[in-house]
Amino acid sequence: MSDAERFTERTSARGIAYRSLGSGAPIVLLHGWCLDRRMWMYQEEALAATHRVISPDLPGFGASRGLAGPYTLERYTDELAALLAELGAHGATVCGFAFGAMVALSTVAAGKGRDIGRVIAIGVPSASTAPYPRMPKAMRRDWPEFARRSAQAILKNVPSPATLDWLAAMYGATALPVALAGVEILASFEPAAIVQGVTVPTLFIHGADDDVVPPRVSQECAAKMRDARVELVAGSGHLAVLDQPQRVAELIAAFAA
Repeated sequence: MSDAERFTERTSARGIAYRSLGSGAPIVLLHGWCLDRRMWMYQEEALAATHRVISPDLPGFGASRGLAGPYTLERYTDELAALLAELGAHGATVCGFAFGAMVALSTVAAGKGRDIGRVIAIGVPSASTAPYPRMPKAMRRDWPEFARRSAQAILKNVPSPATLDWLAAMYGATALPVALAGVEILASFEPAAIVQGVTVPTLFIHGADDDVVPPRVSQECAAKMRDARVELVAGSGHLAVLDQPQRVAELIAAFAA
Protein backbone atom coordinates (compact mmCIF):
# COMPACT_ATOMS: atom_id res chain seq x y z
CA MET A 1 0.00 0.00 0.00
CA SER A 2 1.41 3.40 -1.00
CA ASP A 3 1.47 6.55 1.12
CA ALA A 4 -1.18 7.97 -1.20
CA GLU A 5 -3.50 5.21 0.01
CA ARG A 6 -2.38 4.69 3.62
CA PHE A 7 -3.50 8.09 4.95
CA THR A 8 -6.74 8.53 3.04
CA GLU A 9 -10.45 8.11 3.57
CA ARG A 10 -13.06 7.53 0.88
CA THR A 11 -16.40 9.13 0.21
CA SER A 12 -19.22 6.66 0.77
CA ALA A 13 -21.23 7.52 -2.32
CA ARG A 14 -18.56 7.75 -5.03
CA GLY A 15 -15.37 6.27 -3.60
CA ILE A 16 -13.20 9.38 -3.96
CA ALA A 17 -10.02 9.08 -1.89
CA TYR A 18 -9.22 12.14 0.21
CA ARG A 19 -7.35 13.30 3.29
CA SER A 20 -8.87 15.64 5.89
CA LEU A 21 -6.74 17.49 8.43
CA GLY A 22 -7.42 20.15 11.05
CA SER A 23 -10.66 21.92 11.87
CA GLY A 24 -12.38 25.17 11.07
CA ALA A 25 -13.47 26.74 7.81
CA PRO A 26 -12.85 24.26 4.96
CA ILE A 27 -10.18 24.61 2.32
CA VAL A 28 -10.23 22.06 -0.51
CA LEU A 29 -7.00 21.50 -2.45
CA LEU A 30 -7.27 20.12 -6.01
CA HIS A 31 -4.14 18.72 -7.64
CA GLY A 32 -2.89 19.20 -11.19
CA TRP A 33 -2.83 16.95 -14.24
CA CYS A 34 -1.15 13.59 -13.54
CA LEU A 35 -0.40 14.61 -9.96
CA ASP A 36 -2.27 13.78 -6.75
CA ARG A 37 -3.00 15.26 -3.34
CA ARG A 38 0.57 14.67 -2.14
CA MET A 39 1.72 17.72 -4.11
CA TRP A 40 0.07 19.82 -1.37
CA MET A 41 2.01 18.31 1.56
CA TYR A 42 3.61 21.60 2.63
CA GLN A 43 0.37 23.57 2.34
CA GLU A 44 -1.61 20.86 4.14
CA GLU A 45 0.64 21.12 7.17
CA ALA A 46 0.63 24.93 7.22
CA LEU A 47 -3.10 25.40 6.66
CA ALA A 48 -4.34 22.66 9.02
CA ALA A 49 -3.31 24.80 12.00
CA THR A 50 -6.25 27.12 11.32
CA HIS A 51 -8.55 25.37 8.82
CA ARG A 52 -10.08 22.06 7.90
CA VAL A 53 -8.00 21.01 4.90
CA ILE A 54 -9.49 18.48 2.47
CA SER A 55 -7.23 17.09 -0.24
CA PRO A 56 -8.91 14.67 -2.67
CA ASP A 57 -7.45 12.54 -5.42
CA LEU A 58 -9.57 13.12 -8.52
CA PRO A 59 -10.77 10.01 -10.41
CA GLY A 60 -7.95 8.32 -12.28
CA PHE A 61 -5.21 9.83 -10.11
CA GLY A 62 -3.42 8.89 -6.90
CA ALA A 63 -5.44 6.68 -4.59
CA SER A 64 -8.52 7.27 -6.81
CA ARG A 65 -6.77 5.80 -9.86
CA GLY A 66 -8.94 2.67 -9.70
CA LEU A 67 -12.17 4.59 -10.32
CA ALA A 68 -13.54 3.95 -13.80
CA GLY A 69 -14.12 6.62 -16.41
CA PRO A 70 -15.36 8.58 -18.15
CA TYR A 71 -12.62 11.10 -17.40
CA THR A 72 -14.36 14.23 -18.62
CA LEU A 73 -14.57 17.78 -17.28
CA GLU A 74 -18.25 17.25 -16.50
CA ARG A 75 -17.34 14.17 -14.47
CA TYR A 76 -14.75 16.10 -12.45
CA THR A 77 -17.08 19.01 -11.72
CA ASP A 78 -19.79 16.57 -10.61
CA GLU A 79 -17.29 14.80 -8.35
CA LEU A 80 -16.19 18.04 -6.71
CA ALA A 81 -19.78 19.10 -6.04
CA ALA A 82 -20.61 15.67 -4.58
CA LEU A 83 -17.49 15.67 -2.39
CA LEU A 84 -18.30 19.04 -0.88
CA ALA A 85 -21.89 18.03 -0.19
CA GLU A 86 -21.00 14.70 1.43
CA LEU A 87 -18.30 16.20 3.65
CA GLY A 88 -20.45 19.16 4.66
CA ALA A 89 -17.84 21.60 3.35
CA HIS A 90 -20.27 24.49 2.98
CA GLY A 91 -18.74 27.81 2.02
CA ALA A 92 -15.44 26.11 1.20
CA THR A 93 -12.48 27.86 -0.33
CA VAL A 94 -11.56 25.62 -3.26
CA CYS A 95 -7.96 25.97 -4.37
CA GLY A 96 -6.79 24.23 -7.52
CA PHE A 97 -3.49 24.01 -9.34
CA ALA A 98 -3.65 24.03 -13.16
CA PHE A 99 -5.99 21.09 -13.98
CA GLY A 100 -7.48 21.49 -10.50
CA ALA A 101 -7.98 25.22 -11.10
CA MET A 102 -9.87 24.37 -14.27
CA VAL A 103 -12.14 22.01 -12.30
CA ALA A 104 -12.77 24.58 -9.56
CA LEU A 105 -13.61 27.44 -11.93
CA SER A 106 -15.73 25.19 -14.18
CA THR A 107 -17.73 23.85 -11.24
CA VAL A 108 -18.83 27.35 -10.24
CA ALA A 109 -19.38 28.50 -13.83
CA ALA A 110 -21.61 25.45 -14.47
CA GLY A 111 -23.83 26.31 -11.52
CA LYS A 112 -22.68 23.34 -9.43
CA GLY A 113 -20.76 25.32 -6.83
CA ARG A 114 -23.40 26.05 -4.21
CA ASP A 115 -21.00 24.91 -1.48
CA ILE A 116 -18.09 26.96 -2.84
CA GLY A 117 -17.54 30.31 -1.17
CA ARG A 118 -14.25 31.29 -2.78
CA VAL A 119 -11.94 30.02 -5.51
CA ILE A 120 -8.16 30.14 -5.73
CA ALA A 121 -6.72 29.29 -9.15
CA ILE A 122 -2.98 28.63 -9.25
CA GLY A 123 -1.37 28.54 -12.69
CA VAL A 124 -4.71 28.39 -14.47
CA PRO A 125 -4.27 26.58 -17.82
CA SER A 126 -5.11 27.87 -21.28
CA ALA A 127 -5.31 25.79 -24.45
CA SER A 128 -3.95 28.65 -26.54
CA THR A 129 -0.65 28.72 -24.65
CA ALA A 130 0.23 25.01 -24.59
CA PRO A 131 1.16 22.43 -27.26
CA TYR A 132 -1.61 20.03 -26.29
CA PRO A 133 -2.21 18.73 -29.86
CA ARG A 134 1.42 17.55 -30.07
CA MET A 135 1.62 15.96 -26.64
CA PRO A 136 -0.21 12.63 -27.21
CA LYS A 137 2.31 11.44 -29.81
CA ALA A 138 5.24 12.01 -27.46
CA MET A 139 3.32 10.51 -24.53
CA ARG A 140 2.58 7.33 -26.48
CA ARG A 141 6.20 7.04 -27.59
CA ASP A 142 7.70 7.10 -24.07
CA TRP A 143 5.34 7.98 -21.23
CA PRO A 144 7.88 7.54 -18.36
CA GLU A 145 10.33 9.90 -20.07
CA PHE A 146 7.54 12.38 -20.87
CA ALA A 147 6.50 12.23 -17.20
CA ARG A 148 10.05 13.02 -16.05
CA ARG A 149 10.39 15.94 -18.46
CA SER A 150 7.01 17.26 -17.34
CA ALA A 151 8.15 17.26 -13.72
CA GLN A 152 11.26 19.22 -14.67
CA ALA A 153 9.37 21.72 -16.84
CA ILE A 154 6.93 22.93 -14.19
CA LEU A 155 9.62 23.91 -11.66
CA LYS A 156 11.75 27.04 -11.81
CA ASN A 157 13.89 26.39 -8.75
CA VAL A 158 16.15 23.35 -9.08
CA PRO A 159 14.86 20.82 -6.51
CA SER A 160 16.79 18.07 -4.81
CA PRO A 161 17.18 14.88 -6.87
CA ALA A 162 14.86 13.18 -4.38
CA THR A 163 12.11 15.75 -4.94
CA LEU A 164 12.43 15.55 -8.71
CA ASP A 165 12.29 11.73 -8.58
CA TRP A 166 9.24 11.91 -6.30
CA LEU A 167 7.43 14.32 -8.61
CA ALA A 168 8.30 12.36 -11.75
CA ALA A 169 7.09 9.14 -10.12
CA MET A 170 3.79 10.84 -9.31
CA TYR A 171 3.35 11.78 -12.97
CA GLY A 172 4.39 8.35 -14.21
CA ALA A 173 2.03 6.53 -11.84
CA THR A 174 -0.91 7.88 -13.84
CA ALA A 175 -2.19 5.39 -16.41
CA LEU A 176 -1.53 6.54 -19.95
CA PRO A 177 -5.24 6.49 -20.99
CA VAL A 178 -6.09 8.75 -18.04
CA ALA A 179 -3.24 11.11 -18.90
CA LEU A 180 -4.41 11.28 -22.52
CA ALA A 181 -7.98 11.98 -21.44
CA GLY A 182 -6.70 14.86 -19.32
CA VAL A 183 -4.82 16.36 -22.25
CA GLU A 184 -7.98 16.17 -24.34
CA ILE A 185 -9.86 18.16 -21.70
CA LEU A 186 -7.10 20.75 -21.38
CA ALA A 187 -6.86 21.14 -25.15
CA SER A 188 -10.37 22.58 -25.27
CA PHE A 189 -10.25 24.74 -22.13
CA GLU A 190 -9.98 28.51 -22.29
CA PRO A 191 -10.54 30.08 -18.87
CA ALA A 192 -11.40 33.50 -20.28
CA ALA A 193 -14.47 31.95 -21.92
CA ILE A 194 -16.03 30.90 -18.59
CA VAL A 195 -14.78 33.20 -15.85
CA GLN A 196 -17.60 35.71 -16.20
CA GLY A 197 -19.82 32.92 -14.87
CA VAL A 198 -17.68 32.66 -11.71
CA THR A 199 -19.41 35.01 -9.28
CA VAL A 200 -17.63 34.08 -6.04
CA PRO A 201 -14.51 35.96 -4.89
CA THR A 202 -11.53 34.59 -6.79
CA LEU A 203 -7.79 34.80 -6.34
CA PHE A 204 -5.45 33.94 -9.19
CA ILE A 205 -1.97 32.94 -8.03
CA HIS A 206 0.65 32.75 -10.76
CA GLY A 207 4.38 32.19 -10.78
CA ALA A 208 6.03 35.37 -12.02
CA ASP A 209 8.50 33.27 -14.03
CA ASP A 210 6.01 30.68 -15.31
CA ASP A 211 7.34 29.26 -18.60
CA VAL A 212 4.36 26.92 -19.07
CA VAL A 213 1.42 29.35 -18.79
CA PRO A 214 2.19 33.08 -19.06
CA PRO A 215 0.96 35.23 -16.15
CA ARG A 216 -1.15 37.27 -18.55
CA VAL A 217 -3.64 34.37 -18.66
CA SER A 218 -4.52 34.94 -15.01
CA GLN A 219 -4.47 38.71 -15.45
CA GLU A 220 -6.84 38.60 -18.41
CA CYS A 221 -9.21 36.33 -16.51
CA ALA A 222 -9.28 38.59 -13.45
CA ALA A 223 -9.97 41.62 -15.64
CA LYS A 224 -13.20 39.99 -16.86
CA MET A 225 -14.55 39.29 -13.36
CA ARG A 226 -16.35 41.39 -10.78
CA ASP A 227 -14.46 40.16 -7.73
CA ALA A 228 -11.05 38.80 -8.66
CA ARG A 229 -7.42 39.73 -8.25
CA VAL A 230 -4.00 38.34 -9.16
CA GLU A 231 -0.98 37.63 -6.98
CA LEU A 232 2.29 37.02 -8.82
CA VAL A 233 4.74 34.87 -6.88
CA ALA A 234 8.33 35.99 -7.33
CA GLY A 235 10.96 33.35 -7.92
CA SER A 236 8.44 30.79 -9.08
CA GLY A 237 7.66 28.89 -12.24
CA HIS A 238 4.47 27.00 -13.00
CA LEU A 239 4.39 24.86 -9.87
CA ALA A 240 4.42 27.68 -7.34
CA VAL A 241 3.16 25.16 -4.77
CA LEU A 242 6.66 23.63 -4.66
CA ASP A 243 8.78 26.53 -5.94
CA GLN A 244 7.56 28.84 -3.16
CA PRO A 245 5.56 26.65 -0.75
CA GLN A 246 5.49 29.02 2.22
CA ARG A 247 4.41 32.03 0.17
CA VAL A 248 1.63 30.05 -1.49
CA ALA A 249 0.38 28.79 1.89
CA GLU A 250 0.34 32.38 3.19
CA LEU A 251 -1.69 33.60 0.20
CA ILE A 252 -4.20 30.75 0.53
CA ALA A 253 -4.65 31.31 4.27
CA ALA A 254 -5.09 35.07 3.92
CA PHE A 255 -7.66 34.76 1.14
CA ALA A 256 -9.60 32.03 2.95
CA ALA A 257 -9.71 33.94 6.24
